[in-house]
Amino acid sequence: MKKFLCMLLAALMLIGTMTACGTGESGIESTGPDSGAATDPEADTRETLDIPDTRYDDTELCFLTRDGEDQFSWATIEVFAENQTSESDNISNAVFERNDRIFQDYGVTITEIRKIANEHHTTVSNEVAAPTGDFLAITTDVGNATTFSSNGFLWDLNSFEIEYMDFTKPWWDVNMAEGMSIDNRLFFATGDIMTLDNDATFIVVFNKQIVVDCGLPDMYTLVENGEWTLDKFYEFEQVAVQDKNGDGKLSFDTDVCGYAYTQDVPYCVLFGGGITLCKKDADDYPIYNFDVDRAQSIADIGKLIFANDLAINMSAIALSTGPDMVTLNQTTFGENHALYMSEVMQCVTRLRGFTADFGILPFPKYNASQPDYCSMMHPTASCVAIPRSVNGNDLVMVNSMMEAMAYHSVDTLTEQYYEINLKTKGARDEQSGPMIDKILSSRVCDLAYYYGWGGAFGSLAGCLLPNSNTAVSSQSRSFKNSIGRSIEKLMKSLNELD
Repeated sequence: MKKFLCMLLAALMLIGTMTACGTGESGIESTGPDSGAATDPEADTRETLDIPDTRYDDTELCFLTRDGEDQFSWATIEVFAENQTSESDNISNAVFERNDRIFQDYGVTITEIRKIANEHHTTVSNEVAAPTGDFLAITTDVGNATTFSSNGFLWDLNSFEIEYMDFTKPWWDVNMAEGMSIDNRLFFATGDIMTLDNDATFIVVFNKQIVVDCGLPDMYTLVENGEWTLDKFYEFEQVAVQDKNGDGKLSFDTDVCGYAYTQDVPYCVLFGGGITLCKKDADDYPIYNFDVDRAQSIADIGKLIFANDLAINMSAIALSTGPDMVTLNQTTFGENHALYMSEVMQCVTRLRGFTADFGILPFPKYNASQPDYCSMMHPTASCVAIPRSVNGNDLVMVNSMMEAMAYHSVDTLTEQYYEINLKTKGARDEQSGPMIDKILSSRVCDLAYYYGWGGAFGSLAGCLLPNSNTAVSSQSRSFKNSIGRSIEKLMKSLNELD
């Protein structure tokens, strides 16, 4: 009963539905951060799991997963847990509980083979060419997955052979399913089955004490009222800046800047402002789509937001000071030298070691009339896929068990992910829960960004930096044709698979 009441309290706190930026309504009540808010698994409104009640006793479902590659460890943590550990290891215990449910209900044991992401291409390519059965499913980063799909290594998860993965269900990320499908084909997905996709989603964190000291309004209320815009962001930046040593320039370790940021953040400002380079026609065929005037307006205010007298580019500083840009960014903010800082959500757990008390916000909208907040997920985000080497009964088992894993992740993995990320330096920040909902339910999946077509987004992001004199219109002329050619090339490679 105590566990039920705790879960019900968490559900009441987080329940809510969000409208995805740039997508239509799904018509399904949301559960889980990847498509809305977490809900009570025992509630009558919970969507049902529609897979056969089949047992596969003494069967292993082995995933190819990512091993750790740097100190920030984008290693897979959501697939396998050998046993339950201390109470503090929330994610591992949640994975163990979910996998035990799969074993008890279906007789399937979840295992993994770990390799660094750079080895995934060769590993998957070899498996598809000469199947060994060493692994039957893949967890990799989105960057790798786009290459695998182009090369014909992956099953189309929307095909009739994949009977039981239902991407209209709320435990899958409908934004990715709709955004990354091509000609109604979908080769990889994410949702409650993963947490590293959430960790790779960019956020804005704000220093609560600086907000109070500067007499700024309540940030959460601005977001809820739809008034959290680029203009507001810029206005508050100016108020927060303090040249404490009086040398006429901002220093990351002595002064207070308005914004501490790294090299990917200009992309996030574009996404937050509703900019995309591709959309899909009625047949789900990607077509070029770019609002030049809107992008130019965002670039203009971006130059103000990123101006050297208000903001500090930690990527540039790191080149000369030695520490990596991510650590430097977090240290600057964590030691109370910035009003705002942007990084992926994984930074939340790292910031608890610093003195700053902070809150979590989505990226600001272009203006108040923009319907929804929009968030960017970095290509290092995790996703799941099925290699083309899997066939027959194995394919039935794999796709039904992946559906079951996603379903059972809602009240295990997702619940614990929220529990972890609602904790700040000294307390539980209940108001960050709805913010996380907004951020994760409003991710925009633009094919041009994830497939890297023509380097277009990189060129466009550069227009926001204060030292840029390049007009958006001139950049758009240069990459419009390259994106068109990239679409044709991809469609040709996919059609050759038929």
